[in-house]
Amino acid sequence: MDALEQLVARMEAGDLPLEESLREYQRGMELVRSCQEALDEAQRRIDSVMASSAPSETGTVDLNDSTKVPDIPDPNDTPF
Repeated sequence: MDALEQLVARMEAGDLPLEESLREYQRGMELVRSCQEALDEAQRRIDSVMASSAPSETGTVDLNDSTKVPDIPDPNDTPF
């Protein structure tokens, strides 16, 4: 990530000749790909840990599921 940030700073300075800018761009794309692969691997590991620690009776837990509402009673909710 540091190498990518340094590369972007050099390119933004605008002092590189066109051919070198193209090489730097290609190197930047390689760095982005490498960072994405590292993030994907970290996500797979997190998913694996979450799946292995999920309660077996409820199956897998989707932490991004915004349709599930916590079962917390509303103190202002009064029956009719």
